[in-house]
Amino acid sequence: MQVKKIISDSVTKALSEAKEQYGDEIILLESREIQGETGLPGKRRVQVTISVNETPKPARKWVPPAALRDTPKEPAAAAEKEKKPDNDFSRMVTDILAKKPFEFDQEKKILNELTNLRQEILQITRQSVNPALADFPEEYSPVYSGLLEKGLTPDVAHLFIRRVYQILQSVKNVKPAEIEKGVRNEMARIFEPYRISDTAGSGPKIILLLGATGVGKSTTAMKLAAHPELYGKKDVVIISTDPYGPSEALKSFSKMNGTTIYEARKNDDIEKVLEKFSDREVIIVDTPGQSPFAPNHLKRLEEYIQILKPADIFLVLSLNTDLKDLFLTSALYLLLKPSGVIFTKFDETSQPGKVFAILDELKLPVVACSEGKRIFIDIVPGQIEFLYKKIFEN
Repeated sequence: MQVKKIISDSVTKALSEAKEQYGDEIILLESREIQGETGLPGKRRVQVTISVNETPKPARKWVPPAALRDTPKEPAAAAEKEKKPDNDFSRMVTDILAKKPFEFDQEKKILNELTNLRQEILQITRQSVNPALADFPEEYSPVYSGLLEKGLTPDVAHLFIRRVYQILQSVKNVKPAEIEKGVRNEMARIFEPYRISDTAGSGPKIILLLGATGVGKSTTAMKLAAHPELYGKKDVVIISTDPYGPSEALKSFSKMNGTTIYEARKNDDIEKVLEKFSDREVIIVDTPGQSPFAPNHLKRLEEYIQILKPADIFLVLSLNTDLKDLFLTSALYLLLKPSGVIFTKFDETSQPGKVFAILDELKLPVVACSEGKRIFIDIVPGQIEFLYKKIFEN
């Protein structure tokens, strides 16, 4: 290993020069300010100390982060356009669109346009190289590592750190608390709370809950109906569409809370709901627990939507699910145009940060965050402070 020192106007420029000379296989050992360099009296400069291999690989020109490079030349831009999407979520959406039935051609066209637009935005705002922390001073490393441990994907964590660094790079001896505060601000950019409207319409407000088997839709329906900041102050009816009838938990909740539970196993029964409960304020429809990949499942849900014409469709996602499966499930249910997302089972994961990976893809407001089975306690309306506590305090 050889130790090299490079002097430049900033750490970023010094690292850029180092990578141009020695390639990507460098390790940042130290960075510090210096004064009175020969020929430049009184001017403050930055000196970085790096280590390089004894027999370094042939150096290749380093490409700086997107936010720091000049406007790319035409050939480079063309190459980026030709590059295939390497994001799991985008690839999954593309696969789903290819298999979508003929009758949904309009939705296919819209989602294709959205996917293409999203790729263009990603190419402009994110690095085209693999995320690496070598672009930042070492004091950012503990916060970055902590974000990864809490479930944020490397690209989202790197995006947060890069933006914070751009804001704080002029601050001397930046402290972890300042970096963490900056990361919280970046999280708030992605997190959008869902605003529940109190405006009374001509009939009941119908809410449809979507989600795979076991995500906690029935428990979520009860929590929505009970929490005073959600629909607890409304006259609520919960409709169970489970082919086996309402669960025992729903029946017990009805006796305890006084909320009406109604069974609707067939489409004809669902149509009767609108007539029977036309005087109620809110109707929450708990859709059948089934795999989103089951044949005709999405088609059946679309029939519910056509009959009920819900004011809101909430996608329920469980955080004890693998992130890749969450992406795929979300991509499927996006075809039904949900208006908000509810995250459940925070108590069953050690990586609550995966929420931001999902939100970065879905661009949906957060209705609520839920954990545990206590109906009146274990749910919080869309509040980012809940996620701050889960990620930074636990």
